[in-house]
Amino acid sequence: MRIGETQSKQMVIMDFTGVYGRETFYRAHDFIWLDLKEVQGTNGYCDKEAEEELRNRIRRLGPEGLHFLDSGNYHYASKLWLDMVEEDFELLVFDHHTDMQEPVFGKILSCGGWLKVALDTNARLKRVWLIGPAAEGIKEAKALGFGDRVICICEEDMGGVERCQERLGQSGLPLYISVDKDILSREDARTNWDQGTVRLDAVLDIIRAAAKKRRIIGMDVCGENPEEREQEEVVSRNVNDRTNRALIAVFLELCAGKGQALWQGEQARR
Repeated sequence: MRIGETQSKQMVIMDFTGVYGRETFYRAHDFIWLDLKEVQGTNGYCDKEAEEELRNRIRRLGPEGLHFLDSGNYHYASKLWLDMVEEDFELLVFDHHTDMQEPVFGKILSCGGWLKVALDTNARLKRVWLIGPAAEGIKEAKALGFGDRVICICEEDMGGVERCQERLGQSGLPLYISVDKDILSREDARTNWDQGTVRLDAVLDIIRAAAKKRRIIGMDVCGENPEEREQEEVVSRNVNDRTNRALIAVFLELCAGKGQALWQGEQARR
């Protein structure tokens, strides 16, 4: 397995809301389709029964590959994939929010707190690179006391990503990547959460840079909008389709071990 490659070309759709039935980005590819619409207790929060059911559905698949998780309400599904990683690793998260809130209802997994739970409970997760939240959210995340186990780059300092690229390659540990499209501007995504202003090209460049020196275990994507108003549905679907296709394309580049070559080629053209 070479640096810059992923371990599997497997692609999975976790369909909680039916939103993917209105999109087309996956039709040119072979996806494993998990119909999860009948699983109760999953919207925003994942109760214990639902968590057990979801783990049973994905256990046979392993953490490798590309996973589409539906809307940001289901970003907690990232933790379920991470829990199947059987080696020390690091996590690169793109998100307009920190997803590190204290749990409101006991220890129930939630879209707003899954990352903190992963840090608290997954001993194999050695470091998180969190890119995209607002400065105020990062200040709150730093107060949780994870120290240099969580490295943050706020939305306002996205210019600092270039300084981060070399650090991303320092540990040599394999990397899992999680993308919440709410980090993106509305030109590149239409989600059901408040969004950032980051452009898609910046995210794709960082993914390629991360893969320059790392083996990529897998990647997931959330941020669909099942609640889109009817008059905006066509525009939203087209925007999200386009971005999802771009994320599939960069994933397939990594599967082919082209991450380093593509990054160097782009740098030469600039």
